[in-house]
Amino acid sequence: MLTSEETDTQRRGHSWLLTARREDLARFRRLASLAMREWGQPPRVTEVVLHGVTELLSNVARHVPDPRCRLELALDGDAVRVTVRDRSGVLPTITLPDWTAEAGRGLWLLREMADDLGFEPVEDGKRVWVTVRGDDTGHL
Repeated sequence: MLTSEETDTQRRGHSWLLTARREDLARFRRLASLAMREWGQPPRVTEVVLHGVTELLSNVARHVPDPRCRLELALDGDAVRVTVRDRSGVLPTITLPDWTAEAGRGLWLLREMADDLGFEPVEDGKRVWVTVRGDDTGHL
């Protein structure tokens, strides 16, 4: 547990260095689920967080030549943030999906479910995140 001296708010987090592979998604979903239970998060938050872990890691496995990345879960006040930092400078694009296609709608759906979804370039790649608040202002 970390405490910010400026705001005196508690921030807790978990971080994993990993190689994103589809066969490992269930493992990281279980770890995220344990963190949500540890932090006392309601089912709506847990559902979106698990969807975020799956989508962000799947995108690294599918689209990034070097699938080594960092997955971070952070609790900051009433918000949970899932962040994946990978080694590709190519930023994602979110467009209205083709509903008949078998792929291509994950980030769009995640953006609709979450309170915030964003991405930015970083020195050695990019950072993609999704934030879900535990209060009653959520989308679901």
